[in-house]
Amino acid sequence: MKANSKGKSVLPTDIIIMLLLFLLIPFLMIPKFVHEYSTQKHFVFSVFLFIILVYYLFKYLSKPLEIKFSSAHIFLLLFGVSGFASLISVAIENRYYLSTSAGTAFYLALIILFSYLVSSRFGGNFKFIETGLFVFMITGTIIAFDGILNKFLGFDLFFGKYGDPSQRITLRTTIGNPNFVSDYLAQLLPISIYFTLRKDTKIYTRIFSLINVFIMLWVILLAQTRSIYLSTFVGLAFSAISFLVAKKKESLKSYIKTKQFKIWALLVLSVILFLFIMFNFETPFNKGGEVIATERFASLTSVSSWDERMLSWLSAVKQFNDKNHRNHLFIGSGINTYSVYSLHYLGQVQNENPERFLYAWNNFKRAHNDYLQVLGETGLFGFLSITMMILSLVFIYFKVLKQEQDDDNKNLLFPLFGWSAVVMIIHAFTEFAFHLQPNITLSVFILSVAVSEQFNPKIKSIKIKKSFVFFIIMLIVAFVSCYFKFNESLSEAYYVIGNSHYNAMLSFKNAYENQLPNVIAQLESQKKSLQNQLLDYSFNSPEFNRITQNIAQIESEITKYQELKSKYKESLALSYDQSFNYFLKSLSSNKNFGKSAFYMAQLFSSDVRLNNLKYEDLPKVFSSESNEYQFMISEFNGALDLMPFPDEILRDTVEPVYNTVTQIDNNSKTLILRIQSLYDSINQLEYAFTSFNEKNAYRLIGRMYYNIVVLYEQLKETLTIDSQILSNIENLQLEAYNNFHYWIQKAIYILPGGWNRFPEWENIYSEYILLTARCLEIYPEDEVVDKIIYITQKDGSANYYMAKKTRGIPDNSLKVLSEVYLALTNNDNKLRLARAVVEHYQNVYQYYQQLKSDQTKVYLQYQQRIDNFLNEYDFFKRRSEFL
Repeated sequence: MKANSKGKSVLPTDIIIMLLLFLLIPFLMIPKFVHEYSTQKHFVFSVFLFIILVYYLFKYLSKPLEIKFSSAHIFLLLFGVSGFASLISVAIENRYYLSTSAGTAFYLALIILFSYLVSSRFGGNFKFIETGLFVFMITGTIIAFDGILNKFLGFDLFFGKYGDPSQRITLRTTIGNPNFVSDYLAQLLPISIYFTLRKDTKIYTRIFSLINVFIMLWVILLAQTRSIYLSTFVGLAFSAISFLVAKKKESLKSYIKTKQFKIWALLVLSVILFLFIMFNFETPFNKGGEVIATERFASLTSVSSWDERMLSWLSAVKQFNDKNHRNHLFIGSGINTYSVYSLHYLGQVQNENPERFLYAWNNFKRAHNDYLQVLGETGLFGFLSITMMILSLVFIYFKVLKQEQDDDNKNLLFPLFGWSAVVMIIHAFTEFAFHLQPNITLSVFILSVAVSEQFNPKIKSIKIKKSFVFFIIMLIVAFVSCYFKFNESLSEAYYVIGNSHYNAMLSFKNAYENQLPNVIAQLESQKKSLQNQLLDYSFNSPEFNRITQNIAQIESEITKYQELKSKYKESLALSYDQSFNYFLKSLSSNKNFGKSAFYMAQLFSSDVRLNNLKYEDLPKVFSSESNEYQFMISEFNGALDLMPFPDEILRDTVEPVYNTVTQIDNNSKTLILRIQSLYDSINQLEYAFTSFNEKNAYRLIGRMYYNIVVLYEQLKETLTIDSQILSNIENLQLEAYNNFHYWIQKAIYILPGGWNRFPEWENIYSEYILLTARCLEIYPEDEVVDKIIYITQKDGSANYYMAKKTRGIPDNSLKVLSEVYLALTNNDNKLRLARAVVEHYQNVYQYYQQLKSDQTKVYLQYQQRIDNFLNEYDFFKRRSEFL
């Protein structure tokens, strides 16, 4: 720290830049275009690091650079190397995703560089460290205050109206999830305590810091994050023990005995105790008992919560120990790939232990355990690097505790760093705060200064003589990171706009196709009724004139709604175009932003597009000449077993039919165009799987293939069929039929249960049975019955395991199966179906029979549904014996 001409200390330029980064990164974003809260912040971080590196490039232009590091830094560097090494797996197995994984690897390199810079620059002066911590604390003040507004008013300082304050998720502030809001504040809570207790602190700083202790802990408790509850109090105990065993100067021991220290320490403990008490019965602080801390603590032992976490954790272990990909053992499947492969591995874990995990499924995009996600994504290389880094941090921590610091405040601060570190380490076992900003910046800062020369006299240093070359290399890394993060931010912004237009399109579509026609139909009915009443009155009579006026008024209303319907039709088309264009722009910025690909796929089969697509345009469709096809891939080159596709060919068309048909009417043209639009939707959804594994896509593709089967059947009836055309249609129809079964079976493999959390998934089996049964008019009865029997086996098993945990009542399936049974013409098939139903639903039948006998709470809650299932089962039982 230098002094200016007036003798006052002045912070160096690079320190000022970094302090500005700390102050801005929690808040610097464009709220209107936010999807993932951290994406824009990652870009901000990259830009700031680029600016700092430019400054260093000129500062060290002709002099050597000294970098200070500890053993923890070395292992962190090795983890960064493991991130780049893991790209080998991505290049081999899913090269389409390589740019996203590479962007993550380059960003990780910047995080590592930041750690070295913090240790070297902030570690050079304790005042720098205190200033940095104080700036972070100010951001915590704003976030905590904002969190209180979120929770009590449903309002946010940056986003405005924020949602229903009674919902836990509303407490998002600018970080994006209550779990990570509480993580950020829990790391800063010990820092606020430090400034409250710090020796020689001015009174207004103590008061401000104590207020921070109060509001930060208040928001932490409101957020209800169980692992943060645990880590906060474990960290408090760990910090207190560390402080007691730490070697302290006599001057600090004397300060601890002073009245001033005792008063402020008592105030801190009083705040903690007061809030904990306030959160254990109905008070204004916990919104009248909405959050009870002890109950939330007790739920740490919840079996369902642990099963849910274990499912995601074991999927990461499966990712690591994939016998088909032994490279995963050493370098993992690739950094940031868990979300792409998660459903594949979750399906394996569930099928190996359905009783425990069928009900525990959640929409896991991260492993909720950073250590195991590192294991799956970067293999032993990355996992051992992180493990050794943590062990080296622990070793340094206890070694420093035994050494007397040259400053009393250092002796006070260092055990509090231990508290923050405990929060980070424990929370990383159940969440993924290290993936997010500003959490990662704060964590790296605290850990980096904790091992710096201010506390750790054993820190090493290296002098880089050719610093110019070093900074040029790092500038390239920073520039590449800026490029990736800018494109990701831009892609999400386009997605947010596109999604807004997409939702507007759905609203216009509903109004145009349902709401307005219903209103017009009601008015027409009223008009007809009044016209009939006119027959009962003479011309120009008062009643006749009154009814005539009412008719005229209704006709005016009908005209108004018809005009409104025309406007909605125009708005529907406009919203379609805008949503399609913005999703296309989103993918142009980041081809791996799978959400845009997923929603754009829905637009390919929209009636709006079908009305604009001409039969004569199909050759351009087949050759993908149109701009809308630029992100589809014809053939997947990579590890097919990690993808859900049945084979590597991803581009299906009706070209074989188109090429053989010479004379065709408009009805047949419409059918062919409809089939191609469904193929296009499927192709786009399959492309999305390379970066975005969405459960609903499996089911959606299955339904689309079923519709294609039906449309081909209709096409056979409308075309003048010769043998060549018929052969082409039947081949394509059979392929679509097989794909229909393939994708629905994939859907029930990756998510066989889980309707306790996703109720719309409960009817997937009955839907599958119904759609399969509708194919009885197309395919041989015995083949269709074979398919249905397979479904009953899966359905019965899933419902049995779900019933033992929450509910699994296949009443809808049995109802559909009864109708199928009656529709069958072959007695042998009837008998096969009846016996299969009796066998496959036997366990769940016996389970509910016992509940009915015992009159349990579950039976009384679902009595009608359970009784319907039992009665339908008894029907099949009688038929299996009778036949």
